[in-house]
Amino acid sequence: MNNERPAVLMDLPTSIRGFVFHDDEGEPVIVVNARLTHEQNQKTYKHEKKHIQRGDMLNNNYIEY
Repeated sequence: MNNERPAVLMDLPTSIRGFVFHDDEGEPVIVVNARLTHEQNQKTYKHEKKHIQRGDMLNNNYIEY
């Protein structure tokens, strides 16, 4: 798996910092909130990248919130 992940800026409610989803090829894509600051989006990107590295998205028992 590539160490760098694509990121998509999307207008989301400000209560949502970001999330990860799998694209049509099954690759994870990180979405960060365009309404937040660059610094917050950097933190969110790193946070979501850790979820990918740990395999949280494939763990049916994992619940973050």
